[in-house]
Amino acid sequence: MNKKKKRNLILLIVLFLALMAGYLGYGYYKENHQAEEEPVTVKVLEIDSSKVTEIGITQGETSVNLKKEGDVWTSEDDDSITIDNDKVESFLADACEITADLVIPDVTDFDQYGLTDSENTISLQWDDDLYVITIGDQNSNAGGFFYVRVNDEDTVYTIESSVRYGLKKTTDDFAASETDSKTGTETGTETGTETE
Repeated sequence: MNKKKKRNLILLIVLFLALMAGYLGYGYYKENHQAEEEPVTVKVLEIDSSKVTEIGITQGETSVNLKKEGDVWTSEDDDSITIDNDKVESFLADACEITADLVIPDVTDFDQYGLTDSENTISLQWDDDLYVITIGDQNSNAGGFFYVRVNDEDTVYTIESSVRYGLKKTTDDFAASETDSKTGTETGTETGTETE
């Protein structure tokens, strides 16, 4: 019986040590694995959106040109369109703080990323400062991200497709809706009626 108890005790100790080793190994693996999986985000562009006074968006043959006069944004392409300032500010909030998932430094051949003759650009300007964001090809094999370049930097960045499509705008996307205009008119009329 003594031998049997000894053998059981040794077996329990070995089992306990194996469990402890497994637990510590799992903790170490989990800690290192999580560190590897955390995405590294880099700012492609980080500028104060309140400084921007001119916006240019080119998408092939379509273009948008907006200019800020005082606190009001206007279309330089069609002055009959009333521009919704909130929509412009929302666009600028995204355009002025773009983050990248991947950075490719020291690029010499921009053609391989579709950035040499790209017809997709966004320009943000004020005073003597000009930032041109060139959007290149989409890489459908790696999550559908897009290649991006800022000004004449020799760095290429990748941005998520959701970011790219969020920046794809036409003049109509910035136009004040008829509902907003009517609501404003009706509110003004009601206020006028109450005053009388």
